[in-house]
Amino acid sequence: MKLGFIGAGEMGGAIIKGLLNSGWPKADMGASVHSQASAERLSKQYGICAGTDNGYTAKWADVILIAVKPGVVPQVLEEIAAADKKPVICMALGWTLEKLQAALPGWPVVRIMPNTPLALGEGVTLFAFGASVSAQVRQETESIFARLGKTVELPEALFDAGTAVSGSGPAFVYYFIDALAKAGAAQGLSDEQSLTLALQTVVGAAKMVEHEHISPAELAQKVATPGGCTAAGLDVLKTTGMNEALDKTIGATVAKAQEFGKK
Repeated sequence: MKLGFIGAGEMGGAIIKGLLNSGWPKADMGASVHSQASAERLSKQYGICAGTDNGYTAKWADVILIAVKPGVVPQVLEEIAAADKKPVICMALGWTLEKLQAALPGWPVVRIMPNTPLALGEGVTLFAFGASVSAQVRQETESIFARLGKTVELPEALFDAGTAVSGSGPAFVYYFIDALAKAGAAQGLSDEQSLTLALQTVVGAAKMVEHEHISPAELAQKVATPGGCTAAGLDVLKTTGMNEALDKTIGATVAKAQEFGKK
């Protein structure tokens, strides 16, 4: 299956890297980007064919992946419309199935929201499928991203909420790791020591949640002996409103995503 990327920035590049690491043949991957200099860098970095002609990439590929900024999507859709109808996977924020289908009538269109940990095979990709997507295309497109982590199909009405948790979520986790490390450093640890401890603690705790058959809240209580130091710290998190802060964080992210959908 030949994959044609239109755009290969932060997210597109993460997907390319992850797929190549998973064993996807370089000969079956191509990309078109905004400048010849960018195409040369991409080709040198990943060893794939890259250029600047979106129309050519669309005709060459079996599956087209649109990974450009939302404002560039209308131009891209015009440029690929001359190709034979084939699956189009779009990850641009705010580009609903209705918008995509209006621009490409009868094409099998798929809306996704991946996140950057796909580059390491630890990502999450959200899916919503257009009415013209067959069972075979659905299976094939999901199988592409299953190589890069977990895949989750959502009703499009919940796409913005899913985007806030998994699409934007890595940034919130990075922020937490940074804050945890800085708090440790404030107590006398070196910056390097504290970051190492914070990072591995988050990695280990996430794996515990994944492998244990109890909720994260229950795991927290198992660690927090009544009257102990962990319980004292959890009390501060509760009283200073961490849950409320995260509710507001996700709410603000969803609201911004909904704004893009209305444009």
